[in-house]
Amino acid sequence: MKRLIISIIFILSAVLLFAAFEYIPGNVKIKALTYNTTAGKMGIENAVINPASAAFTDLADISLSYENLFGFAHAFALTGAYKTEFGTMGAKYSEFFVLGDYADNDSIISTGTKMHTERTVALTYGIPLADMISFGTNINFLYLEQLDNGSNFYYTLDFGIIGTVYRRWNIGLSVRNISNSYITGTLTSYRYYFDRAVSAGLSFEPYDDFTALFDVSKSAGYPTSFGGGIDYGIMKDILILRFGIRTYPMEYAGGFEIKFNKFSLDYTYSATQYLNGMHLVQLNYNF
Repeated sequence: MKRLIISIIFILSAVLLFAAFEYIPGNVKIKALTYNTTAGKMGIENAVINPASAAFTDLADISLSYENLFGFAHAFALTGAYKTEFGTMGAKYSEFFVLGDYADNDSIISTGTKMHTERTVALTYGIPLADMISFGTNINFLYLEQLDNGSNFYYTLDFGIIGTVYRRWNIGLSVRNISNSYITGTLTSYRYYFDRAVSAGLSFEPYDDFTALFDVSKSAGYPTSFGGGIDYGIMKDILILRFGIRTYPMEYAGGFEIKFNKFSLDYTYSATQYLNGMHLVQLNYNF
């Protein structure tokens, strides 16, 4: 039985290597909308999807999140942003790691060992260049480490734009990994490219405290994905409900945000067609 458990953990660790940095720690309210936020003016929280969104930070934001995924994978994220007359500057530190039993042949050497670790430092800058349009960029510094396979350091660049086209209608466009960065495999001829995607979105605000979002994205080597979400403040400045759905992979999510003074608490339940549901919690402070 122990051999089976150890084998499964090693297989999962290997699989995660080939999905490096595709899971985004934190950003709980964005996950409730299943990432359909390319045209969302949601501040630094949405910069991972469209860095131009950072330009809509009120003054300063700080958020902290922790996630326990499937019992053996963990994620932590700390995000902060500050708005100046020259634009909004933000930073995010996140860590994703897998714990398991490290074994040599049939003998367990240590338990609770970090088998796989991903760390990211993302620096964001967003600025409104006119009343109708905003631009933003992310510089992501990526650190990848696997037990017995060493560590590597990489970087990627993102770019985004959000514009108002007609009163309450907004459009967004973002490109992730515009630098086309990749991991060099064991064989020098093999390269694994980080997720490179182009997303376009549309948001509609028929009235205050209600936003409908629509999104289409295409990642290199994968089918086009479509999705939509709703952000609805049913009690002004107190309670916000969020729902989202996306194709490929089929994903649905729902959650809420409760605000009290300058603090807010986000909760999201997210599930896909391949994995069990996850419960995500995030604490935020708005200056």
